[in-house]
Amino acid sequence: FRPEFLNRIDDIIMFNSLKREDIHKIIDIELGHLYKRIAELGYDLKLTDDAKDFLVDKGYDEKFGARPLKRAIQKYIEDPMAEEIINQGVEEGDRISVGLNKDKSDVAIKVTKGKKKIGKNEGGDAKDLPPAEDGSAS
Repeated sequence: FRPEFLNRIDDIIMFNSLKREDIHKIIDIELGHLYKRIAELGYDLKLTDDAKDFLVDKGYDEKFGARPLKRAIQKYIEDPMAEEIINQGVEEGDRISVGLNKDKSDVAIKVTKGKKKIGKNEGGDAKDLPPAEDGSAS
């Protein structure tokens, strides 16, 4: 390197390559954001360990480290899940389970119908209820 370039370097940092366990921790962090977004929509999301291993295989590159993980999560989890939500009419309270298909070549998404939660404005007010028959209501 030219001396002008070397003079601009303050410090040299050596990075150790990531291990599989490290990638799993990063996946859990990234999925935490996804779980939160899905919960805000009223769905329950569950990923199997096989699905997480699949993401490790698809989202880790020795050259780039864990950088491709976000794209892998989007491509293999978020996009198919969005299609499933639209096509199957997933409703609030349903559970979305993500695993692998039989030949373990791609993810498989299964929707289990859950109990619909009554929202703030869906249940109505007590004043809208008919009076009790024994006359105890005011």
